[in-house]
Amino acid sequence: MPKHFKLRIYQRVTLCGTGYYLSEDFLGKGTVWDISSGGWRIQGDHQVRVGMPLTLRMELPGAKLPLEVEQAIVQWVSGRDFGVQIKKIRHASAKKLERIIGQHLCTLHPD
Repeated sequence: MPKHFKLRIYQRVTLCGTGYYLSEDFLGKGTVWDISSGGWRIQGDHQVRVGMPLTLRMELPGAKLPLEVEQAIVQWVSGRDFGVQIKKIRHASAKKLERIIGQHLCTLHPD
């Protein structure tokens, strides 16, 4: 049984998209699997470590500009998969992220 339990405060949607993550030392490329307003799950081609700050960029189908996150912190790592918590995002990007999540939730749970 897990020792710690964290309640998620953000709605998460499964979204398969191409993502890039930048540290001071490298540029990695991967697949973004899950997104929420608070963080993302990424499967990447470059190893990261817990606590590492990253800049994120995700290309979205049909969008002219990518979604950008100024700063995210790696929360966990499991093989090539890792999770990041969004720490700093511009207002316009945050609104765009919320719209994307809302659109996917509507297609999953139509009324």
